[in-house]
Amino acid sequence: MPPRTPSPFQPQYTQGLRPSNDGRRSSKLPGCTAGELRRRIGQGEYLVIIDGLVCKLNGFVGKHPGGPLAIQHMVGRDATDEVASMHPREVLDVLMPRWAVARFVPDAGCAKHAVSFVEDMQLPYSAPRSSSLGAYKYPQPGAAASDLDYAAIQRDYRQLGAHLHAAGFYQCRYSDYAFEAARYAALFATAVGLVLAGPHSAWTYLAAAVSTAMLWQQLAFFAHDLGHNELTGRRRFDMVLGICVGNLLGGLSVGWWKKNHNTHHIVTNDVDNDPDIQHLPFFAVSTRFFESRYSTYYKRIMHFDAAARVLVALQDKLYYPIMCFARYNLYVQSWSYLAFSDFAPFRWLEIGCVALFLVWFSWLVAQIPTWPLRALYVLVANSVSAIIHIQITLSHFAMSTESPDPTHECFAARQIRTTMDVACPRWLDWFHGGLQFQIEHHLFPRVPRHRLRELQPMVKALCRKHRMDFMEFSFVDGNVYTVRWLGEVASRVSLFNAREMQHAAEAAAAKTIKHRAL
Repeated sequence: MPPRTPSPFQPQYTQGLRPSNDGRRSSKLPGCTAGELRRRIGQGEYLVIIDGLVCKLNGFVGKHPGGPLAIQHMVGRDATDEVASMHPREVLDVLMPRWAVARFVPDAGCAKHAVSFVEDMQLPYSAPRSSSLGAYKYPQPGAAASDLDYAAIQRDYRQLGAHLHAAGFYQCRYSDYAFEAARYAALFATAVGLVLAGPHSAWTYLAAAVSTAMLWQQLAFFAHDLGHNELTGRRRFDMVLGICVGNLLGGLSVGWWKKNHNTHHIVTNDVDNDPDIQHLPFFAVSTRFFESRYSTYYKRIMHFDAAARVLVALQDKLYYPIMCFARYNLYVQSWSYLAFSDFAPFRWLEIGCVALFLVWFSWLVAQIPTWPLRALYVLVANSVSAIIHIQITLSHFAMSTESPDPTHECFAARQIRTTMDVACPRWLDWFHGGLQFQIEHHLFPRVPRHRLRELQPMVKALCRKHRMDFMEFSFVDGNVYTVRWLGEVASRVSLFNAREMQHAAEAAAAKTIKHRAL
């Protein structure tokens, strides 16, 4: 009989995600209180707390492989869990201590178990987290938000992380990708074979377009794995392979995606900071977007203008049609990133692979005999790609965008609050590509997706223990849930417009009265 796997919540796993930093070195560093931390941040220092060390990352922020915003959003915060979840152990044990300039010493005025010390500061690169004073969009059953014990949640999350390391969850089983590779090859051969050797009919090119769209969907899952270094754990190798997959075969920039996606993981579903929910004028997943807020990612105001008011008022009805054109936006975002971004570590490799994509894809389209059939193939291939955009947005669009307590809410509680799982049978895992286990992925991004089904019961146990909602729906029910939430936000547009008109009328009346008084 095989030995029983120990429970992740037993004392043998209380050592945390990794060994503690070298006490001998840290003891020689000066202490830094919350007040001193805030003062130095106000003077322009990028100070991040990692495992009790205050790390000054001004010299590293421009070199960070995941992009500068992933660091800037953690300035003035305890980023131990964020860094541990996104990086291999040596980054925390070797690299981060090199940047340490002090030991964090909580002072008398410091909130107990706080993870953020800058929520009342206006930083130019990171907005304070959106808060709701305890009012969840979807309330936690059995416990008010203020009743959640974030310190206990953090402790058990770290114990679970240590258990996953000990149990080998971070080791990729390469045999799992043998089936993936066979699927990619079959879809590619089907698409190309139908175009080159199939009968010249609309049905042939429709089938070829669907095969192409499914190939792009499946390759996106693989590129996602590589972007998180789930394959080999070697950052440069996985990134280059990801570029060869995403850029060369899909025409999209993996570098742009990684910059965007890492930011999303750090500030998930935050209105001002997360680019994955910033889609005005087409969508608003929160009424906070009606306030024309500033995006720290795009570095511009997201205007809730006349066009946005019309489109958002219809967003539940336009959701699927807009998703059919979403891939064109990704082309624009990718090419804009490669042409203009200050941070593009693999710019020329990516440009070369995108150029090769344009060459081979244009050649393939040119083999189709007539322009109407060519247009049909290109339009359908890009439109059927809506499937993956629906899968991505399903995970977050209908979830909470407001923290009940930004000062204390720990990383694990935030990820669980803002993310949804999709229930599906094991035989459909290939179709969802790991996106059905988004809660598990957001908690442990480097765990290979083929192990996430094994991880899910452990995460559910964590949620039950701490009375946190574990949001899980079937794919159909998840679509209904998301569209209904979009409809709920859409219904508020008319109320917002009426209030704006009332305020304008009151302002005009006050101005008239003042003018007459003069």
